[in-house]
Amino acid sequence: MKIAALPLLFVGISLSLLGSSCRAQELPDQVIVGYWHNWAWPNGLTLDQLPEEFNVVNISFAVPAIQLGADMVFTPDPNIYPNPADFLADVQALQASGRKVLISIGGGADPVHVENAIDQAVFVASMLNIMNTWGFDGIDIDLEGSSLSLNGGDTDLFNPTTPRIVNFIQAMQTLLAQLPADTILTAAPETAFVQGGASAYVGVWGAYLPVLEALRNDFDYVHVQHYNSGSMFGRDGLIYSPSTADFHVAMADCLLAGFTISGGQYFAPLRSDQVAIGLPASTSAAGSGYTPPATVLQALDYLYLGESFQGSYVLANSSGYPDFRGVMTWSVNWDMLNNNEFSSAYRSYFDELFLEASTSTLSASVGGNLDLALKGGLGNANRNYVLVGSGSGTTPGMPLPGGLVTLPLNRDSLTTRSFRQAGSAVFANFQGALDSSGRANAQFNMPPISSSLVGTELHFAFGLSSPWDFVSQPVMATITL
Repeated sequence: MKIAALPLLFVGISLSLLGSSCRAQELPDQVIVGYWHNWAWPNGLTLDQLPEEFNVVNISFAVPAIQLGADMVFTPDPNIYPNPADFLADVQALQASGRKVLISIGGGADPVHVENAIDQAVFVASMLNIMNTWGFDGIDIDLEGSSLSLNGGDTDLFNPTTPRIVNFIQAMQTLLAQLPADTILTAAPETAFVQGGASAYVGVWGAYLPVLEALRNDFDYVHVQHYNSGSMFGRDGLIYSPSTADFHVAMADCLLAGFTISGGQYFAPLRSDQVAIGLPASTSAAGSGYTPPATVLQALDYLYLGESFQGSYVLANSSGYPDFRGVMTWSVNWDMLNNNEFSSAYRSYFDELFLEASTSTLSASVGGNLDLALKGGLGNANRNYVLVGSGSGTTPGMPLPGGLVTLPLNRDSLTTRSFRQAGSAVFANFQGALDSSGRANAQFNMPPISSSLVGTELHFAFGLSSPWDFVSQPVMATITL
């Protein structure tokens, strides 16, 4: 199929979206985060063995050199990496493949206590050393146990007085100021430390909230652990039980829409791209909270697309949150012992989140039809869309007018033709409007073509206009004989 170069015009507007290139995003639009065990149990995995479906890897853990201290240390487990240089090489290989590698601090067995100014200085210096030694892309805060606990009388979310919390916040602010501006910051609090603040604001209940508040402009995302948790209040004042779709939606919505904490203060919403959910990879990975992927996918359809599963909880924003960040699991190790259920299920889901293709192959000898289902979500109902193709890959992509988003396709002659001939027999319904449910259907009808194109990978993606602020993920079809 020869694709002629044509003038790049669409409804009379020169489309600047087909510019040269753009800077790659620091993080994927949807993250699949997996924690990696720096100990040889239940399986001693090296980083080069991790499933490629995980696009963010959290190294577990940097811990205090002495119990309940602030001097942080990290050494690759010699039972897994007898030669530490091999660990560094594997970190760099993950990064070269486009994945992010973060160092997670603390963990359930190693509380971190930053009690005073001296501890602050020790914490900052030790973390800088870890970051500089191993070249991690960012820091994940996984403080548990006694690391953060509100003293009695510490009731002001915006002006905490508990020394351990105040000093940790100040230490993180100092640390971030000395790291590159693109350093990734995430957190993995337990539900009691966040949503638990709705029922009480003392001790561990709500103890993460002043940290999230003070660093809210620094966090890339927060994935609360939806496991090892009891029933919790949603922002609607009702109680939800773990391991249900309602629980996952209700807990996420506390951060997406904000909630009132005990005592009447209000924790304001985080941006939707700052919120993800944490899940155990299997029943063995956590004491409770494992949820089969099919149930979680119901929750994700509601969170992303506003498509309700008719549960008890009602989203504050009934249209959903298309920028919701994704999922995290404890852990990569447990996932691999569970036949990669987590990484496979959620990679497949995100690969078809906003655009779904009916087949992954098209025949050069006889041609073929590729049905494309567009899913913009209820929040994008009735908006105009433009669907295009590319035969030259997805990165760095094409910036859309206004600079808000980048279409994940590279410009080539297929892109040009799919613009100009949208609505033709080959590019059926490649332009139009989503329906009242935020959906549309299109079709690429490829005629027989030269066998010289066998092996070519075709990608398709769509964007929504006025303004250009939404793009789908790409889908791919490979030309076969």
